Amino acid sequence: MRNWRLVSVLLGVISATSQAQLATFSVSPETVDAGGLYTVRYVMKAGAREFTKGGGVRIEVPVAYAETEFLLWSAPHVDAPTAPGHVTATTSSGGRLDLHIEGLLRGIIQADFADAVPPGATITITWRGQVQGIAGQVDGRVQARVRANDPWTVPVRVPHITVRPARAEYVATHYPSDVVRGAPFAVTVVAFDRYGNVASDFAGTLTLASTDPAAVIPRAITFRARDRGRVVIPDAVFRTSGFQKVTASDPAKRLASTFKYAMVSETLPNVRHLFGDTHFHTGTGAEGAGFLAVATVADVNTTGTSTFKELNLAGDHRANFTRAPEAYTYARDVMGLDFASTSEHSAPLLTPAAWRRSQDVSDAFNVPGTFTTFYGFEWTPDLDHYVVMYKSRDGMPIGHDTHPDYASLTRALDAQGVPVLTIPHVSWPFTRHPLWDDTTARPSRRLGEIYSLWNSRHLVQPDDEPQLFELGADNPWSFQYAWKRGLRIGLMAASDNHLGHPGANNTTISVRHSGGLTGVVATANDRESIWGSLHARATYATTGTQIYVDFAADGHVMGSEYRTNAAPRFTARVAGTNRLASVEIVRLAGGVYTTVHRVTPDAETTAFTWTDSTLTGRAMYYLRVRQVEEYPGRLYSHATAEMAWSSPIWIDRP
Repeated sequence: MRNWRLVSVLLGVISATSQAQLATFSVSPETVDAGGLYTVRYVMKAGAREFTKGGGVRIEVPVAYAETEFLLWSAPHVDAPTAPGHVTATTSSGGRLDLHIEGLLRGIIQADFADAVPPGATITITWRGQVQGIAGQVDGRVQARVRANDPWTVPVRVPHITVRPARAEYVATHYPSDVVRGAPFAVTVVAFDRYGNVASDFAGTLTLASTDPAAVIPRAITFRARDRGRVVIPDAVFRTSGFQKVTASDPAKRLASTFKYAMVSETLPNVRHLFGDTHFHTGTGAEGAGFLAVATVADVNTTGTSTFKELNLAGDHRANFTRAPEAYTYARDVMGLDFASTSEHSAPLLTPAAWRRSQDVSDAFNVPGTFTTFYGFEWTPDLDHYVVMYKSRDGMPIGHDTHPDYASLTRALDAQGVPVLTIPHVSWPFTRHPLWDDTTARPSRRLGEIYSLWNSRHLVQPDDEPQLFELGADNPWSFQYAWKRGLRIGLMAASDNHLGHPGANNTTISVRHSGGLTGVVATANDRESIWGSLHARATYATTGTQIYVDFAADGHVMGSEYRTNAAPRFTARVAGTNRLASVEIVRLAGGVYTTVHRVTPDAETTAFTWTDSTLTGRAMYYLRVRQVEEYPGRLYSHATAEMAWSSPIWIDRP
């Protein structure tokens, strides 16, 4: 049995009224294991003033819906005593109370007093269920009121519950995607639990290996308590050119391994391959307000757009319990990303103060040459969702309530006069989809998200539809539809993560959240360089892994437009995070999509050149990469293979 010792926190006072309401508030246990089954008790002691009939208390637990429902707390209820999430409440005075569940996500447990509660009496609310799989600190949110018509009052201090990671189940290695032969570089080895948390308690020895037989790396590394699940090797060296990798493995075969490749060059290349996640949400966008502030009752387990918009109150809209600093730390130190940007929902809770706080956090993590951040928000009227990114702090959020269509959004952005990108975030694949109705060549609409959590939404993980928003020249939500209509939009991908884990992919079956990463080909890791590459569409999208992709035509990088009198010559270099099943060049010409060149490497890396001697007139080309199935032979209705797509290249051959 775990030690469920009671931790009490004496509350500060807001006023004489709040002091009279609650003298103490405690939660037990104070520490839980991620995803474990627990009985959690919230104990409140009445102060010097009695609670009259109609007064009450309420608490909030972090609950979610849809694809993240089982990664947070079991939804509270008062119906079936044996079902996870069941709630009971008592008072030491024996008074009657009315216990019910409130809130937008049904995460607010409210006890209204049918009888008065005398001074010094205790009120105990007991919840039994599965706690969240996301490690970290959870605030014990509570409110109280003396009388039925009094406003709910929040105490100054609250207790916290610490969620510990589960045991380590897999290990990943991170390092730059482009390195110089003979020059030292850092390798980071991270141990993860089944939920994507850093397994901070992991202790053990892992062996290291490389495809480069001359590589300078230690033969083994040992994780100690002080490492907290993450070990950095600062001086690894590759001595052989070409694609190379480093892998970490567990001799006892208890941990699965993931890997990536780096391109090793004789000198520092002119451009580098950088990976980032530019679309994730945190509670900082709502200043951690939670849904105690918005106690609307709604059925969120529907696909109705009006219901979904109710959730977009800013923050992570899953109780707003996550925090931007922890999310950026996760992206940088745990996922090994090179750049990142929050995109908090532009909604009522994203106040000017919350926006400034979000910008402050982004600035604190922006370190030129090491890790780059931007500023962003998500604009969400009905189905026409856009992620809006700024390079500078001068930009301000714009809400869909005042600007309900894309044309009005762009007019408001133009009025600000700030460098901006408007990135279509494709979500529901509805037949009547307005996303591509505006065919105007908007200078800010250079890129679109072809992949995010929406490709696996409402599916049983790790089932996925990676091509959901790619295929179909007549599907009004697909990129093939947009390109056929003449829109010249490059490709990127993002996680749309709401759990404080940007860049996390569904590496294990317990992470019910697909990833999505943007690969950028840039001259340096800083705002100016990455922003220039994003605007130039020198980008590609992956389904969440760091697949290395180079694709060019006659030396023109992906995203380019050019004219030529000769047959275009294409070059491609790809290094996967598994064996490559196929690499294709897809062409759009005369309104028809065709795979004009295809290789089937059945290896982890490949490179080729190909010339399209049949091209006359105008055409568009993009590279499509598919790896082997991650779960071969399993009964899933869709692919479980990781993929990547380059931004297109538009060519005019008169």
